[in-house]
Amino acid sequence: MKNVLTPARGAILAATVVGLTAPAVAQGLDRAIATGEQATRRAEQVQQQINQLDDERADMVGEFRTLLQRKTAAELYARQQAAAVESQQREIASLTDQLSRVDEITSQTVPMLETLIDDLDAFIDADLPFRLEARKARIQRLRDYLSDPAISVTERYRQIMDAYTAEMEVGRKTDTWKETITVDGEKEVTVDMVLFGRVAMVYMDPTGRYAKRYDRETQSWVDLENKYKPEIEKAIRIIQGKRTQDVMYVPATKLNVQ
Repeated sequence: MKNVLTPARGAILAATVVGLTAPAVAQGLDRAIATGEQATRRAEQVQQQINQLDDERADMVGEFRTLLQRKTAAELYARQQAAAVESQQREIASLTDQLSRVDEITSQTVPMLETLIDDLDAFIDADLPFRLEARKARIQRLRDYLSDPAISVTERYRQIMDAYTAEMEVGRKTDTWKETITVDGEKEVTVDMVLFGRVAMVYMDPTGRYAKRYDRETQSWVDLENKYKPEIEKAIRIIQGKRTQDVMYVPATKLNVQ
C-alpha cells in the first residue's frame, strides 16, 4: 500500500524539519559571526603592527638621513683640516729653512752693526763737543747690546738707527743748557752753553766775561769776539722762550769735509 503525502502531512513534515534545523542554523550563524569578529580583531592587530612598523621605518629613515648629513659634514671638516695641516706643514718647513740660515745671517749682520757703531763713534769724535758724556755713554750701550745674547739682532739694529736719528736731529735745531766749566785750571764758572745745530758752539757766563767759541780747526776753545756777545745773549733768550723769534748771528767757522 502506497503512502500518500497529503497536504496536512506535508505541513507537519515541514514543521518538523524547520523545528529540527533552526538551532543548527543559529549555531552556524553564531560561529560565523564569531569568526568574523575574530578576523576583524586580527586585522586590527595586524594593522597596528603595520602602523608601528611604518613609524619605526620612518624613524629609521630620519635617523639614517641625520647620520648621512653628519657623515657629509665630518668628511668636509676632515678635508678642511687636512688642508690646514698641509698649509701648516709648509709653513713649518719654511720656518725650519729660515732657522737653518739664522746663524749665517747673524754672522753677516753683527760685523755690519759693529761698523755702524764705529762710524758713529768716529763721527762724534770729529763733531762739536756737546754733551759728550751722554753721547759716549750711548755708544757704549750700543756695544754692550752686541754682546748681549738676550737682545735680538732686530732690536740691536733699531737701537743703532735711533742713535743715528738722534745725532741727525741735532743739526736741525738750536739748544742751550747750563754747564759748569773750569777756567784758568782752577776756577769753576757756570755758563750757558749754546749750540746752533752743527754750525757753531759757544758758551758765555751771564756777565759776558767768560765767552768762547769752539774752533773746529784747532779743536779747542778760543775767545769769542765782543761783537758776537750781544747776539749770543739774544740767542739764549730766544731759545729759552724769553724773547720773540729774530735773526741770530753766530760765529760760524768753515767746515772742512775730507
